[in-house]
Amino acid sequence: MEKNLNIKIILLKVCLILSVIVIDLITKIIFYGKDITIFASLISFRNAHRLNTGGAWGIFSQGTIMLICFTIIFLIGIVFFDFRLKIKHKLYSISFAFIVGGAIGNLIDRIFLGGVRDFIFFEFAPNFPTFNFADSFLTIGLILMFIYVIFCYKANEKENKENKDERIDS
Repeated sequence: MEKNLNIKIILLKVCLILSVIVIDLITKIIFYGKDITIFASLISFRNAHRLNTGGAWGIFSQGTIMLICFTIIFLIGIVFFDFRLKIKHKLYSISFAFIVGGAIGNLIDRIFLGGVRDFIFFEFAPNFPTFNFADSFLTIGLILMFIYVIFCYKANEKENKENKDERIDS
């Protein structure tokens, strides 16, 4: 039964990761380079005239190679820790998949295009950077991971320890 649960969790993560990547790439293909207003004075898809070769708010501008290396190291690290920790909580699994999927979505752009295609623009916040769906999934994933760590991690660890103790006693 434990093995089936592990397989289901791995499949959930893989499906979510692939979904995030597909959503990100499809939206970049559809909306990048077009000017489309979604809600007047709120949000639009803005024609970005160049790829973002840096990170958010232009940090590491022209640092594509460094960001590619950092992302690969980050992905290896987070996947390693995921396998070591074997956390079975749904909130953790969703946050993990959003983070990994978002990172891979932007990594694909950096590797094949030399920068990231950003196109979502908040009209009401003109100084806020233009971003994409991979950035959105990364941000949501990090927020969910933060919520998991603050509110669920200790309870989940306690429950796992109790389940482990029960199996040993049996």
